Amino acid sequence: MGKYSLTIFLAVFFIAVIAAQTGYAKVPAKCDTISGSSDDSAKTRKTLISVINTVVTASGSFDITPLADLYTPNAVVADEQPPFSWNGPTAGAQWVTSIEKACRDLKIKRLKGKIGHISVYLQTDESVYVVVPVNYTGEIKGDLFEEEGAFTFVFRMESGRWLIKSQVWVSRRGM
Repeated sequence: MGKYSLTIFLAVFFIAVIAAQTGYAKVPAKCDTISGSSDDSAKTRKTLISVINTVVTASGSFDITPLADLYTPNAVVADEQPPFSWNGPTAGAQWVTSIEKACRDLKIKRLKGKIGHISVYLQTDESVYVVVPVNYTGEIKGDLFEEEGAFTFVFRMESGRWLIKSQVWVSRRGM
C-alpha cells in the first residue's frame, strides 16, 4: 500500500470515527426514538422512568415487593457490594436484600436515592438503553454521606411489557 493510499485510508477512518462519535453524542434532548413515533417514545419514557423510580426507591426502603415483576427471566443486576451480580427474574429483589445487609453491616441509615437528569436514552422497537445519574444520601454513625453514580439499564419488550434486562451501578469514584 502506497503512502497516498495509506493517507486516504487513515483520513477516511478518522472521519468515520469522528462522525460516529458526534452522532452518538448528539442524542436529541427530547430523546426521540431511533425508530418508531415520538408519541410512542414519550409514553415509553414515562413508563420506564416510573420503573426506574421504583427501583431506586426500593434500594432505600428495602421493600422488594414492587420489584416482583420488573425483571426478565434472564436479567442481570451488578453493583459494588458482594456478591456483585444477581441473575434471573428475582435479581432486583436479591440486589435490594444485599443493599439492606450492607446498610446493616455498615450502620447506614436513611439511605435515599434521587434520580438526576437523563441525557442518554436510546430506543428501538424492542430495546431501550438508558443511563440514569443517581445521587444517594444517608447517614453513617450520625454523619451525612453522599455517593454519586449512575445506573445503566437495558429494557426489553417482553409479552407487551418493558422489563429490565440489565441494571448496572457505577459510582462516580469508579468512573
